[in-house]
Amino acid sequence: MIVWQESIIERPKSLVEIAADAIRRGIICRELILGQPLTEAGLAKKLGISKTPVREGLSLLRSEGLVVAEPHRGYRVFNMTQEELVDFCELRFALESQALRYAVQRQKLKLTQQLYQILIDMKENCSPENREKYLELDTSFHQSFFCCAQSRFLYHHYANIKAIIETLRHYISRTDEATENSYEDHKKITEFLINNDLESALGQLEAHIVKWSKRSNLSANLSEVMR
Repeated sequence: MIVWQESIIERPKSLVEIAADAIRRGIICRELILGQPLTEAGLAKKLGISKTPVREGLSLLRSEGLVVAEPHRGYRVFNMTQEELVDFCELRFALESQALRYAVQRQKLKLTQQLYQILIDMKENCSPENREKYLELDTSFHQSFFCCAQSRFLYHHYANIKAIIETLRHYISRTDEATENSYEDHKKITEFLINNDLESALGQLEAHIVKWSKRSNLSANLSEVMR
């Protein structure tokens, strides 16, 4: 009898996947900044591979919204105006709020346990030297809504914008003040859910995402990176 779990060997990544992963990480971590032009030749040289997998990797990232194709000019990293940022965060809230409702209905205990543990880890990683770890935990916190919602299609839509969310988080949530405010928001959301107050949790989530986007200045954060 074949035991599938033991017999399946993880497939090695193709050069296209390696290229896409590296460029995606570069965009998220601000090594490739918003609006920056990208050339296949330059990226291929940096990654030590040919232009063909880079070209296909860029095409994949285009479908994720991380890069934009410009006729006769190649690609550039995506960018957003302040108005677009607000619109994007309204979409994000629409998806996350529905995922949170389903998660509470379907796997409330699992959800609150996950969020509580992530909150503990966040508290331990609030210092500037652990900022990258904190931002990863921030992503995990919100992703937990979708993991517990048991909705494949809802998760699919979130996955399509997840990398953009992570990128924006690296521009707007990197200061000590932003981290402190972020932690308090996540703490309140978790406490409301533990106390069976879903509507207050949703209200706090909206304040955390949409109202935050209206107060944030993406252009100012980008200007600081470029100095």
